[in-house]
Amino acid sequence: MDLMKALPSADLRSWLNQAAIHGVPTNFNFCEHGTDHFFDWHRAYLFYFEKICQELTKDRKFGLPYWNWNQNPDIHPAFLDPASSLYLARSRNSMTGSWSITTAALDPILADPNFFTFRMQLEGTPHNNVHGYIGGTLGGYASARDPLFWMHHCMIDYCWAKWNIELGNNNTNDPAWVNHQNSHFVDANGQVATATAGITTLMPLISYQYESSVIGSSPAVEWKKAKHDYEKLEKKIRKGANVRFDIKQRIRIADRAAVSIGKPVSMETRVSVSDFTRILSLDPAKERVFVNIDFAQLPASSDFAVRVFIGLPSANRTTPTDDPHFAGSFAFFGGSPAKASLAAGGEHKGQDMFLVNITDTLQRLKRNQELKEGSPLSVQLVPVPFAGKFEREDTQLLLERIDIIITPVIINPPE
Repeated sequence: MDLMKALPSADLRSWLNQAAIHGVPTNFNFCEHGTDHFFDWHRAYLFYFEKICQELTKDRKFGLPYWNWNQNPDIHPAFLDPASSLYLARSRNSMTGSWSITTAALDPILADPNFFTFRMQLEGTPHNNVHGYIGGTLGGYASARDPLFWMHHCMIDYCWAKWNIELGNNNTNDPAWVNHQNSHFVDANGQVATATAGITTLMPLISYQYESSVIGSSPAVEWKKAKHDYEKLEKKIRKGANVRFDIKQRIRIADRAAVSIGKPVSMETRVSVSDFTRILSLDPAKERVFVNIDFAQLPASSDFAVRVFIGLPSANRTTPTDDPHFAGSFAFFGGSPAKASLAAGGEHKGQDMFLVNITDTLQRLKRNQELKEGSPLSVQLVPVPFAGKFEREDTQLLLERIDIIITPVIINPPE
């Protein structure tokens, strides 16, 4: 970090220039959020950043560490020493108290074998929550100026690697995704570099390997394999699968609306007997049910999470996350950037569509006889401030729509 800061401002490898690739108002702003390239863009970003570190330190074995906030929610002491280059003032020094990084939050996400729904949930829940909960510089689009950014995103990258390599799930082999190319990066020599999404899937095998660790109920595993097994694994990852994000049924809960973050909102719809029966009797191994929340515009502040409940109109910010009606939560990242700022730089993309898996919640309420055919199906959104109070009580959530959707777990898996 000190070596990067010592580079001249014209050097694209400098600390601020590297941070600007991810996002700094009136500057580059090329990062991908809320798109199917969230994983591969950030993996390539980490890859080239690590190569720069290796070149500047003359240490070819240098590797970026990841912060396993599930097992170790406290920030490493090295980032808390005011005399250290790694130090920045932050709102919190621990993720303790945030549901988003708990085993209860992460297990269903890692258990989702569909690449697209896995990405949306991992981004919307642990990724966004860590940015906002820790706060400070990490909570905004200039987050890459905080050294902790790189540890956090290495953890997100490891979650993808664990899901894909350790747990054996498939990335999509859609040519439009595989061949998608980003040219926003800088190599070890300071030259503009490119990376396709497809090549990033192999990086944890051919460039670096993570030390495996526990995430939720998923144990650490041995990555070192015999050559034959390694070749089979590489072939499997290269091949991917014909996985798509397919919606088999959509039930509208609410259309465009503006709601205040200061109070919970409850929305309901009448569901036909046949639809209700299908929702409650589907096979979770083949189909999943999600609440799909689509925002017309991101809120100006991101100092809160939104908890989602099913069938509990009285839900509020004090309702515990172990309540049987609780389904999950999501958070925003960075707020709504000014369009003028983006026009001056790149094309920063923000996540405005969120998925919360309600399959288990519906099954639980069915067992408890709290869901009955013919009764309304309701969804509650409960904004919960990270600091106990909102930075801006007048913040509005501009909803485009809320749907309940049914999606196949896997579409056309490989032979």
